[in-house]
Amino acid sequence: MANPLVTVAMSVYNAAATVELAIRSIQTQSLEDWELIVIDDGSVDQTRQIIAQVLDPRIRLIQEPCENLGLAARLNQCIRLARGRYVARMDGDDVAYPQRLARQLQYLEQHPEIDLLGSGAVIFKGEGEVVGLYPTACDHEEICRRPWWGFPLAHPTWMGKRTWFQSHPYREGYTRSEDQTLLLQSFSDSRFAALEEVLLGYRMEGVFAKKMGQGRLSYCRQLVRQVHDVPSAVTATRGLLIHGLAFSRDVLLETTGSLSQRSRQSFQAANDQVQNQWREVWHRVTSEELAVG
Repeated sequence: MANPLVTVAMSVYNAAATVELAIRSIQTQSLEDWELIVIDDGSVDQTRQIIAQVLDPRIRLIQEPCENLGLAARLNQCIRLARGRYVARMDGDDVAYPQRLARQLQYLEQHPEIDLLGSGAVIFKGEGEVVGLYPTACDHEEICRRPWWGFPLAHPTWMGKRTWFQSHPYREGYTRSEDQTLLLQSFSDSRFAALEEVLLGYRMEGVFAKKMGQGRLSYCRQLVRQVHDVPSAVTATRGLLIHGLAFSRDVLLETTGSLSQRSRQSFQAANDQVQNQWREVWHRVTSEELAVG
């Protein structure tokens, strides 16, 4: 059997409530030449039983012993197993639009200089309630404009060359900043881009200061790790100061019960067209049935 064009890499942990929709959104892609590698990272709920019931030869479930190694380790494992020319990211609680893989594949084939491509994403919670749009920049310079702060490129929207992922593995041990840390360590010798088109539903049920703080700390560790001259030292110092102040703000807002509301204000508003398109996608994936045994 010929290798697929695209490998979709998904690591899941206790995703029984959402993984069925995520897989269904891949099965209903307009591009059919893909494989989906799902690694269960030691779930203790019904996640692996749900996935194991799916009858689709393009889906490979890797059932590991009940040990939670974390997202970075499992994504590196997915990439080692990947057979596709391109690797696309997908989380077990998100929803891909039907044209996602096709649109991104077309762009990457037409722009071979691009190593990693993202897209627009609508942020939702619960049963498809729209919260806003994920802030996204489209060209490399804009994406990389503020490395001390981070990169506006939503992780579940990524698709890139498999060779790029192989030569730029995720750094394990950097909790809740696996994607941003990878972008930080690779942006100087890579080319990023993003489609403005919304191609993914990004689930975000809540915002918590502790989780955000873990991500900020991991990101600052990488900033310090990359100091090698005066400009990089200035970047690291700036990042430490800004993320430190941002964490203090997050804690204060969470104490007053307004963190989630303030965080949503940083999202872009979803216009009627975006909301209508999302409703169509949501209806489609919630109406389809998985082929199960």
